[in-house]
Amino acid sequence: MNEYEEKFLKEIAEPIFNEYKKAVMAKILSNEERLKKQISKTLESIAEKAKEIKDYKVKYIDFSLLQIEFLRETYEVSAIAYDENWYVEEGIFEVFSIDYIFDEFKDIKDKLYKDIKKYVGKIRASSIEQYILKQLPIYNTYFSYFLIKWLKQWGEEMSFKEMPKDETLQVIWGEYKNYSQKVFYYDASVKTEEMFKEEVKKCKKEEMVFSMWTGLKVNKLTIENKDISCMNLKESKLKNVFFSSSMAVGLNFKKADLRKCYFKNCDLGASDFSESYLEEVVFENCILRNMNFKNSQINKVYLINGKKVKIVLNEEDFKYQI
Repeated sequence: MNEYEEKFLKEIAEPIFNEYKKAVMAKILSNEERLKKQISKTLESIAEKAKEIKDYKVKYIDFSLLQIEFLRETYEVSAIAYDENWYVEEGIFEVFSIDYIFDEFKDIKDKLYKDIKKYVGKIRASSIEQYILKQLPIYNTYFSYFLIKWLKQWGEEMSFKEMPKDETLQVIWGEYKNYSQKVFYYDASVKTEEMFKEEVKKCKKEEMVFSMWTGLKVNKLTIENKDISCMNLKESKLKNVFFSSSMAVGLNFKKADLRKCYFKNCDLGASDFSESYLEEVVFENCILRNMNFKNSQINKVYLINGKKVKIVLNEEDFKYQI
């Protein structure tokens, strides 16, 4: 890359794309239902194709924005499912377009191509394409956030129930040998309280994040300075559990039973406590943004911020943190 290209990309292209990434996020948020339906339909199709293959059990599903199709302005996403023999088989392939998310992108690209003409050959069109491709990890991050949120309760969807699956099933959104993010993890193996306490003690992030502990029963435990983001504790029963100074974004506590539990200095953003039962539960100096307490039952729940204490009477009270 020559000095003219570096200067152009830094001074002209970078500010444009920094502003545009905000538009991409806004498009995703305003088209959540449409995107959800597309992904759901794709997963249903994978399930149907998997059922047609003898003894086929899906173990991995990889979603990715296709680079070439992005440059061609078709903005397609691939979804490839593999069984345990992923290294020798082609997998089940699906593709769908999300051009409605990037409908303003063509105008930006056309403007940049037009702007480089004034430099009379000193800036190559390929440098613009390379810079565009460098933006994809940013967009992939946004889509992975969406999938983490939606797939949290995928286990209740028909596409999941009908999917022939291995004992474990992992869904990833990202790029091959580049950015990729786990967005869903299923584990059908039997889990015990002793196993959970041992995992907490070992404190291995790769084994804690997205781990699945549905229906777990735990009494008397401290989880401190751990990353337990996106852990699935759906329908669990926790008593006398103390969460302290932990990254706990996206926890799944749906239909859980929490009694005498304490959360202190934890980031619980985007966690799901819907249909759960909370009794004598305290949230002290915690981040509670974008949480779901829909249809939860609350008894003696408190919010503490410094010296301020608030008694939570219903799910609406969580929206007005002290």
